[in-house]
Amino acid sequence: MTDHVGKYPDGSQAYGVVALLENGAGPRLLIRADMDALPVVEETGVPYASHVKSTNASGQEVGVMHACGHDIHVTTLIGTARALAASKSKWHGTLMLIGQPAEESIDGAKAMLADHLYEHFGKPDLAIALHDTNTHAAGTVAIVSGPALASSTSVDVVLRGIGGHGAQPR
Repeated sequence: MTDHVGKYPDGSQAYGVVALLENGAGPRLLIRADMDALPVVEETGVPYASHVKSTNASGQEVGVMHACGHDIHVTTLIGTARALAASKSKWHGTLMLIGQPAEESIDGAKAMLADHLYEHFGKPDLAIALHDTNTHAAGTVAIVSGPALASSTSVDVVLRGIGGHGAQPR
């Protein structure tokens, strides 16, 4: 596996993470997972809670956490890479793993494409974008052909009550 974390093959700075697993002649499959944290202060009290601070676009210090399953996305991407690397005798081609930042605002995909992702790593023949949802039971996989969960809108809302996911507040 060729790892280009933060760098292109020529050594220049990259936006996002790309790893290639080349396994002979065949199609180039892009598998994308987002890896950004959200500007949310984690108040769960669990021992592994995020205490990380960052600066937002307005220059304000904000807490950040993987609140929308982004840790699941990265874990799934790593698991997929391990499974395919372990079964190289069963497939041929190139696996192109993408860790895309800034998924929530769509800026990450735009930046990676503007940064000439395909010119540096080759254009994929097929693409799979991983995401999680609370509409399917844990341990299940749902597949959609074409765009799914492919938009972003920002809205400022004040909710009072019990915490929950923004897609299904309680």
